[in-house]
Amino acid sequence: MDKDVKHAVIVVIAAVIIVAVAFVGVSTASGVSPFQTVIESGSMQHGIGSEIGIIDTGDVVILKSKDKVDIRTFVDGYKTGYKKFGNYGDVIIYGRDTGNPIIHRAILWLDYNGDGTWSAPSLKDYPSDLWSCASGDDYNKLSGWLSLTNMGYTNTIYAALDLNTLVSVKPASGYITMGDNNPGFDQPASVSGVNGLISYEQIRSVAWIEVPWVGAFKMILNDNKDALERWVPNTIPNLTAASLLVLFLIIGISFLFDYRFFWKYRKEMNEELYAPAPLFPVEDEDDE
Repeated sequence: MDKDVKHAVIVVIAAVIIVAVAFVGVSTASGVSPFQTVIESGSMQHGIGSEIGIIDTGDVVILKSKDKVDIRTFVDGYKTGYKKFGNYGDVIIYGRDTGNPIIHRAILWLDYNGDGTWSAPSLKDYPSDLWSCASGDDYNKLSGWLSLTNMGYTNTIYAALDLNTLVSVKPASGYITMGDNNPGFDQPASVSGVNGLISYEQIRSVAWIEVPWVGAFKMILNDNKDALERWVPNTIPNLTAASLLVLFLIIGISFLFDYRFFWKYRKEMNEELYAPAPLFPVEDEDDE
């Protein structure tokens, strides 16, 4: 087999093996199938334009099974300093009554007490100036309007929820949720199809890793380029630059292989060219 062909075959086989191993590894660690989703809305963005580390339109998000994650809310994250995708707490993917699943941040877990009131254990030691409730400051006996300040990616949103309405809509424990780029909580019906708090059973997975820009391919094929232009006008230029960088890296690696083989071949040729002449045995005339 020609050396160049052999080299090309080795590179292709190596690339296929690396991709296959990575696919199996991520799939196993994720624990859900499919283990990725394409973001097609701007509800989790932190402004116009794509940012690495933030869940933006056109990104691919690698998911993880909820059974493999100890879900921490915004309130929990604020107290411990735990952040994910640019803000406190974890981002969950949950099903709703109508429409596609939603990918929003878990803000606060509420337990229903069964008597028309709610308890929120996470509010213990949470700064009193960042939350309030019509029923007072007893986080184990909440009713009426519950509000949290400094919400959203700007830390300026005042978000409120009528807990009495929750009792009539869906008196069951669950998460308050919110998109980082939204003006308020998802509950009880500010996001179409969300009916009450998000129960643990409604959660399909947890956002794990953000892969920027790659989902733009799917959006363009699905004729959804308008969303890219509206929310992330820098995505296509970034994706083009990243693709060229990968191409140059592949060419560079191939060049290094060729360079290595070239010097190996040159070394062998030099060794043959400058090798000392062989010493042949000379017969002794006395032995004749």
